[in-house]
Amino acid sequence: MISKDHFSNTLLIIMITLTTWSFWSIGEHRLDVYISMFVLEYLIIKMMLRPRRIFIDILQIGLLIIFLIFVSIRIYEVLIK
Repeated sequence: MISKDHFSNTLLIIMITLTTWSFWSIGEHRLDVYISMFVLEYLIIKMMLRPRRIFIDILQIGLLIIFLIFVSIRIYEVLIK
């Protein structure tokens, strides 16, 4: 039986690879789009599979802050135009 931690890491690698290939194939060049999708994939896998963490998940907090910064910049750009 495969452990939940190993399964979540494998699934995350597969999702990030598919996302990168998909965005590359449609010609997306904005880095914030890639990072935002990677953050969403990480958070979705973490919420659904709940892999075990020994300490507080600092990565999740940092990624959520980065995601919120990118989203707020996009909202600001839409409101200015």
